[in-house]
Amino acid sequence: MTMMKQSYLNSGYLTQLIMKKRIQILIIVILYALMFVPLSAQTPHTISGIVKDRASVPISGVNIRVEGQKWKASTGKEGKFTLEIPQNSTITFSSVGYEPVTIHSGEKKWIEITLKESQSLLPEITVTSTLKNSMKFVFAPSDLELIKDMLYLKTRYKIPSKRFQSDSRVIIQPILSNNSRRTQKNFSPIVYDGKNYDILLRRGNVCGDRAEKEYYSRFAQVIDPDSICNQTLTYADSCTVDDINDLYTTEVRIKISTFCQDEYRDTIRITNGIIYPMRFFNYNLSAMDLDNSYIPKQTPLNFNEKGEMHLRFRPEDANIYENEGKNAEELRKMKKALDDIDKDRTKTLTTFQIIGYTSPEGTYEYNLKLAKKRMKNAEGKVFENISEETIRKAKVDNDAVVESWTTVCELMEKDSIQEVSQLKELIKRARGNHNEISWGARRMKIYPLIRDRYLPRLRRVEYFYEYSELRTLNKDEIDALYKKDPQKLTASEFWSYIMSQKDATDEKREALYREALSIHPDLMIAANNLASLLIKQNRADTTLLKPFITQDAPSAILVNQTVAYLQKRDFKRANHFAELLPDNKDTEIVKALAAAMDGKYQEAYPIFEKQGGINQAILLLSMKQNSKAWEVLKKIEDTSPDTEYVKAIAANRLNNVNEAVIHLRNAITQKPSLKEIAQKDGDVLDLLDLLDLDKK
Repeated sequence: MTMMKQSYLNSGYLTQLIMKKRIQILIIVILYALMFVPLSAQTPHTISGIVKDRASVPISGVNIRVEGQKWKASTGKEGKFTLEIPQNSTITFSSVGYEPVTIHSGEKKWIEITLKESQSLLPEITVTSTLKNSMKFVFAPSDLELIKDMLYLKTRYKIPSKRFQSDSRVIIQPILSNNSRRTQKNFSPIVYDGKNYDILLRRGNVCGDRAEKEYYSRFAQVIDPDSICNQTLTYADSCTVDDINDLYTTEVRIKISTFCQDEYRDTIRITNGIIYPMRFFNYNLSAMDLDNSYIPKQTPLNFNEKGEMHLRFRPEDANIYENEGKNAEELRKMKKALDDIDKDRTKTLTTFQIIGYTSPEGTYEYNLKLAKKRMKNAEGKVFENISEETIRKAKVDNDAVVESWTTVCELMEKDSIQEVSQLKELIKRARGNHNEISWGARRMKIYPLIRDRYLPRLRRVEYFYEYSELRTLNKDEIDALYKKDPQKLTASEFWSYIMSQKDATDEKREALYREALSIHPDLMIAANNLASLLIKQNRADTTLLKPFITQDAPSAILVNQTVAYLQKRDFKRANHFAELLPDNKDTEIVKALAAAMDGKYQEAYPIFEKQGGINQAILLLSMKQNSKAWEVLKKIEDTSPDTEYVKAIAANRLNNVNEAVIHLRNAITQKPSLKEIAQKDGDVLDLLDLLDLDKK
């Protein structure tokens, strides 16, 4: 019994020992295996980047999936993203209208992804197939038309019945691309939800890109697929234009998805270029020059003279003795100057003033009274022989000033006379009392020096007179003065010079207008006629006429400012000035022009129908009355490049391809710059491949 028990104990111990060994071996195997597990699978890694298209334009809303991860991400507004993922992950980038891209992240911290457009992108300018049942979406020929400063997209389409089911969502996203600026704008999307799809959404069952689903749900219409499939549907939307000279295309990106997966993607280009025949509308008909009633009248030129008359007076005597000093000579010079003005009928004396300055010795009252008498006598002397009419028209005045003792101090200080301090002390003690200072100064030891050197320097007579001259120059005199100094020409003379240049080119005339305005900024007729000239050259300047726009401004000013704003495509301001114009024959054209450029073609048409010509045809094309426009154009014998271009538009719209090509070739041959317009013009862009300009 004891033997058996001992044997049992030995076998139990052995079993425990074996189990313990197995556990140890298992732990070693696990640890050994962990040594070969890639460390990156356990360590998070941050990676950032940007997703762009082939034109390097960032793409927002790109779906990002990481293999082995249940979550999804998307790029932000600028196409950028940041992910927290294991190293060496497999990442897939996908978006509507682009081919998906899959990469291995490695250990990179920054990556740049370029998505290529989906291979389903149609290269045609405009879809021309008819709307028939098909497995593909089909769009009818579409227009991207410019009216005022807005681009209007109009199209028709069909949804194939086999594509749209009750558990599906259809997203049709029209996108306007400005290929000149490499920018894009989204038109309003078209979103249809099948009933079952809508039920799942309302239950909160969301999978896939939540942000995308929430965005398009704002536009969704819940609808029975059978009610719209294979039916002709219409779409219209608009957006602002950046520049009418840019190249625009419109693509439609289509996506059909069941609740958790995409079933169909496609991209269709439905427009290339914009429809805008109004770009050739002739503004020149409305530019107006001011008539001769606004020619500036000759204005007087103002001249003035001032100086000093060296007259000598006897002490305490107000009379002028012509035989003393230079009195006779000084009076003679002044009399002659005034006499010349008096006898010249083109000159008019407007002002004469004579002022006597006397030294301060003596009492202030006596000195002032004596000085005034002297100036009165001096005035009488110089006007002895001047006519009453001249004196009556002029403002004649005389006056007197008693210089102060402070002025004497200033003169002495300039000469560094030390004794000036005595005079300053006297002025201070007298507190500025003139008579007390005069009494005290005569008792100063330095007074003889003051009396002989400084007081005489304070006695003088000053004069000032002004006169105007209404001169009349002949053509030769004006020409000579212009060559010598144009600044000396009056506004009237400058305008006469401009009008005398009969053979001046537009370039020379523009330079003369600008020169005249630089010297005479208020020369309204020069500003207006310059504005008119620039309008006729399609170079409108809206700043020229601003200083002259008032409630009483001539109609020509308002007309030219209206047309200038129209050329600058500032339709709001153009309409403002058009409304200020009176209703008459002179203004009806510009008012109709403003209405036409505001998109009110029907309102403007009667005026231009009476005129006929190119503008009538352009309005008819804008109203889609292509046949009528063609009939008008056939009657126009003008073969200018713009007219030939408009004929090409009308012929092409009527499918007269051969005639359209001929007219477009003529237009571009005469004016090569029109080719740049044609490359962006939806009306003729399809004709360019048919031209053979090089051989021509």
